[in-house]
Amino acid sequence: MEKKEVKLQEAEAKKTNSNSHCLAWKLRSCLFQRATGTTSVFHEKIKMYPWVQCTACKNWLHFQCAGVEGDWTSKDFFCGCNSTPELDDILESVKAEDILTDGEIKDLERNLQSGNILSNRMYLWEHRGLDPALRKHYSEHFTLFNDMKTDDIIQRLDKVLSVPGTVAEKQLFLTDVILPEVLIQWLQKSHSMSRYQAESVLLKSTSSKDDKRPGEITEGDSESMNESDVILRDCVAAADWCRKAKFDGGLEMPQVLSMDKEEQTEILQDLRSWEDEHDSESPAEMFTFTFQKKKDYEHFWEQVVEGKNYKVFARFEEED
Repeated sequence: MEKKEVKLQEAEAKKTNSNSHCLAWKLRSCLFQRATGTTSVFHEKIKMYPWVQCTACKNWLHFQCAGVEGDWTSKDFFCGCNSTPELDDILESVKAEDILTDGEIKDLERNLQSGNILSNRMYLWEHRGLDPALRKHYSEHFTLFNDMKTDDIIQRLDKVLSVPGTVAEKQLFLTDVILPEVLIQWLQKSHSMSRYQAESVLLKSTSSKDDKRPGEITEGDSESMNESDVILRDCVAAADWCRKAKFDGGLEMPQVLSMDKEEQTEILQDLRSWEDEHDSESPAEMFTFTFQKKKDYEHFWEQVVEGKNYKVFARFEEED
């Protein structure tokens, strides 16, 4: 895969209008980069894109990657190479309610959904499985704040926006897409940064080894987790796999995925204390994947339970 990627990049570099000449490409934030190891281009519907040159470093950026609009032929543009933002004190003092207004957050979400604002995070959300490596890279750089303040901001986003889907899907969308885009726009508006510089600040931010995304479970956590907690984690992961898979029959997702955190905590406690067999009255029913057809169930079991070693409950309804 690495050799293939190098060849693709070398081929791109030979073209005078190559996206590899966009300064954002080095950060992996170019909006028109190729998906890792493929010839698929992000935002492929955009065929023409203007460029702007940084007055200081003379590097080039796509307008969308730079975050500029209008005519820049007679104006100076600075990508951020000539300024180093001192954000430590600001990040320490800013409150969740100071990060954009409710109206700005709603407008941003609408523009991301409609494509008026291009975002690789939104594109990856809409094209699941396109570039897992890049999605993982973005997911490791989604906030500038500590866990407590990040949770406060996500709770505010949850109140401001009406996002369809299960509780787990909404949480993932807010964390992977909306939160970083909100922070990028906040840096642009409050600190006069270009989009490229704001992306740079976010993508170059580093977390301590103890930091993790809200709701994320690390390998170290797994060893100390109760079996029921592992089942919830694996249930969410298995559901994500199912959304990308194709089945001949219907599938009923586990009810636990549509519960709020308080309800999930209660059902987990019930599962831990349940000592009888798993039947229709068992709390395990809330965690069960129910397939209409036996062959769909068998495919799920082979790929998810045996292949990925996920601890999940599943059954099928089709009669032999």
